[in-house]
Amino acid sequence: MTPTSAASSAVVVASSPFWASETFWAAAAVAVAVGAGIVGAYATFRAAFPKRRMVYSFTSSALVQRHQRNVSSNVLHIYLGTRELADPRLVSLRLENPARRDISSVQFDQGAPMRVTLGLPVVELVSMAAEPPGNPGLQNVALEGNSAVSIRPGLLKAGAAITYTFLVDGEPSQYSLSASLVEVDLTQKFPPKTQ
Repeated sequence: MTPTSAASSAVVVASSPFWASETFWAAAAVAVAVGAGIVGAYATFRAAFPKRRMVYSFTSSALVQRHQRNVSSNVLHIYLGTRELADPRLVSLRLENPARRDISSVQFDQGAPMRVTLGLPVVELVSMAAEPPGNPGLQNVALEGNSAVSIRPGLLKAGAAITYTFLVDGEPSQYSLSASLVEVDLTQKFPPKTQ
């Protein structure tokens, strides 16, 4: 090989590993600081504006099982006042606020009530039970021509729940809760349970 034909090549060999470099540690410190800033900003935002959530569930149970109605020579008849109920059932609607913020009447868009539709007439509101007891909750309830129930805007405190129990005559064909809520996630906890 002649000196003119030999290509000169230079190989740079590091004298120490990359993690020993001051530049590496400066870049790592900047990356950690940026990451901590992003996490801190997110945590501050979540603490200042936690999500509101309302979870609901329906359950339904017959007052008297069909096979028990004709067990004796005397047929069992159930009346509410003078009205005979052919297939009386209790349907419960449970509303829960598992979030850390209260749901107030301000979250009901333009003051619109929640509507409960069961696909058959609601005979009567049997009970309302708040948890914890004494919590006022959403207690302004009205039957709308026996076809639906409206729950007027009210306060559902963080961690609180309220259960409404309705008397109906027959098996509901649908279990529907509709609401126009602002900044509140409304989710069904589980499909309707019937017994």
